[in-house]
Amino acid sequence: MEFYVENKDVAKLFLPRQKDSHKGTFGTLVIICGCERYAGAPYLASLGASALRTGTGIVKIAVPRFLTSALQHRVTECTIFPLHDKDGYICLDQKQFAELTHKTTAIICGMGIGDVPQTRQIVEFLIDNAECPLLFDADALNAISKDVSLLCNHKQPVILTPHIGEMARLTGLDTRYIKQNKQKVALEFAQKYKVVLHLKDSESITTDGTDVAINTSGTPAMAKGGSGDLLAGIIGGLLARGIKPFEATFAGAYVAGRSAEKAVNQTNEYSLLPSETATFVSQVVTEIIKTK
Repeated sequence: MEFYVENKDVAKLFLPRQKDSHKGTFGTLVIICGCERYAGAPYLASLGASALRTGTGIVKIAVPRFLTSALQHRVTECTIFPLHDKDGYICLDQKQFAELTHKTTAIICGMGIGDVPQTRQIVEFLIDNAECPLLFDADALNAISKDVSLLCNHKQPVILTPHIGEMARLTGLDTRYIKQNKQKVALEFAQKYKVVLHLKDSESITTDGTDVAINTSGTPAMAKGGSGDLLAGIIGGLLARGIKPFEATFAGAYVAGRSAEKAVNQTNEYSLLPSETATFVSQVVTEIIKTK
């Protein structure tokens, strides 16, 4: 099945809540992000408040310990989980990561954690030990591209969200070829590694290896650092609620794009910030709910 994503495709993911619901009802999202070089990434990912805006009950932002104090005054709705670090990068402590991921319903990893050997160790640990869906973005994708066989034995659902350049590193294919054959490349990769792949572009492709969702929402104003972090947070928010990975991914991309379309009307295509886009997620979700 191949389709263009519309409001009606996303509306079914926002059913009325039961009156006796509590925060645990709607899942826990863990976002593993940040390093000394990319200290701003955790803040944008914590627009994982974006995850809260899509309905997740609890969001934990897991960052290097030295970033904790800097984030405490900026992250109010989410929990900060400090991780051991060395030389400005997160270090894998298996006991600590086991505690972090316990009773978690979705994990996002990769935004601004650095293209360093420790990142591969973290990715490998999550694939081997996590018991919930995983979304890998940014530096986690760079780690996987150095050894794609990491994906061969995953037991839980895995989502990858590469842009064209990251997809070239994952596949070894030329960027021009990927751009001209997005659906073919995405389908073949998703089938081979049994993942959900979201290939980011002006017309993005989401596929689980069988079905294909095409998303055209968005604006050129999103072409700046932080937009991918925001997208990951939105997808993660849906994923943590128990939405199926394929649906969570195409719906998250649609919500992110529509939010940017609304936000850019308040500014311009040059000046829009991802944090401004995040403030329109609630408005988009409201409109989606009203289409039912």
